[in-house]
Amino acid sequence: MRRQAPQAARSAIRSAARWRAGCASAALALALATAPVAHGQGFVGRGTVVGGDAAAQIVDSANHTDVLIHQDQVVIDWSPSDLSGNGAINFLPNGNSATYQSRGLAGFTVLNRIVPYDPASGAVLNRAIALNGLIQSRVDNAVGGNVWFYSPGGILVGSTGVFDVGGLVLTSNAIDVTNGLYGGNGEIRFRGASGSLSAVSVARGANIKALATGSYVALVAPRVEMSGTVNVNGSAAYVGAEQADVRINNGLFDIAMTVGTGDAHGV
Repeated sequence: MRRQAPQAARSAIRSAARWRAGCASAALALALATAPVAHGQGFVGRGTVVGGDAAAQIVDSANHTDVLIHQDQVVIDWSPSDLSGNGAINFLPNGNSATYQSRGLAGFTVLNRIVPYDPASGAVLNRAIALNGLIQSRVDNAVGGNVWFYSPGGILVGSTGVFDVGGLVLTSNAIDVTNGLYGGNGEIRFRGASGSLSAVSVARGANIKALATGSYVALVAPRVEMSGTVNVNGSAAYVGAEQADVRINNGLFDIAMTVGTGDAHGV
């Protein structure tokens, strides 16, 4: 049965209106103060399409990255260029943009797995990924398509960050892609690491738009901080959990949190 989460559940997972916006914005500004900026492409890093060019192609130009989608489900593994220093990695600087687009498909879902792996040390760096530019998704030149972003150290959407997409997921929990991006009942399977305190943080001034019919915005992490603006033609959910199954159909959510969060606030 398709349903929105009941009022009690929504109260537990949504608190954007009550979140301390000033604290989140100040923390984000500090994290990005020394982050390097590159202008040769949109995303500052190298993307590898799982399955190769038959699934999608990545085309870089000045300050912009185009992702041309050829299948309805695509996974892209991204390796950020910035592997030195501390603080957030400025993966999409202010003034840069990225567009996901397809032709001839009814729709698509793209999972972007951004993992700052350092081959010198053989370790995944515990650094958040910052998105400060414009991200769009289009189906035959109209707003559409679902774009998901995962990074284990967390995701920060800065005050200049803009999303104009069909559907959006931001998470610091790994997503199970066994037999596809969705489970047998159409659910997204979030499977975060035990004890993780990584956050998804959206700063004041950030603008998230998902205006296609039946769209959604889902922020899922052990800690979710929302201070930006969300405009969605469907539903938005902020879920503080390490593991959860989230089913979305025509903008309605069924949410089963299987492992909660150790964070004092959660959302």
